[in-house]
Amino acid sequence: MTNIKHVGKLVNTSKKVVVVFRELPDEPDQCLVVDTDALPDWMHDDIINAVEAPGAQASTNFYEYAERTVLTDGTNMLQSLHSTGRLMKTPTDNVSMTPNNSIAVGLTEINNIVREEAGEGATVVAPPTDQVTLAGKDTSTIVEDVTSTKEDAVSDTDLAKQFLAQAKGYETEAKALKAQAYELAPGLKPGPKKATAKAEPQGKTVSSFTSVSS
Repeated sequence: MTNIKHVGKLVNTSKKVVVVFRELPDEPDQCLVVDTDALPDWMHDDIINAVEAPGAQASTNFYEYAERTVLTDGTNMLQSLHSTGRLMKTPTDNVSMTPNNSIAVGLTEINNIVREEAGEGATVVAPPTDQVTLAGKDTSTIVEDVTSTKEDAVSDTDLAKQFLAQAKGYETEAKALKAQAYELAPGLKPGPKKATAKAEPQGKTVSSFTSVSS
């Protein structure tokens, strides 16, 4: 049975959700989820396909994959979920992760395990907070964007590190996709290169003309 990360349901309503941010800075007991049943059909399919993608399954947090993925309409997935007010803030205790039909584990429990493995000082990324508020919340409940102040502005080095981390994610995803492709169609997998015999150059006939003067 295949396990799928990032999917779960709300304990109080049983609604199916995708967990985009497992926890928030300074609020480890809160998370951001998307109610998949409330999405338009095309967006629902895009989000579910993204969740099931090798890159998303290799990521500890879904936002890591969503921020470098585009929807069918060409917009950035994470920014679109944010700008359309589809990110819903809810307590982690209210989320039960359901990697398959027979397992349900509390998000709080999973976060505690991940936090333990990551060690103290592990960075928790703040969700986008510009433009609009989070779904169902007013501006007073939104987490401040730590990159909005001059003191906390992202340096060129930090930005470069983020780009390198994203590039590594692309490489991992590309390798996984190639492996799946070759598994589906082994004939497409490149084999060892065959030595090609070089054609011997054809001999040239040189004609000489002698000029005879009478």
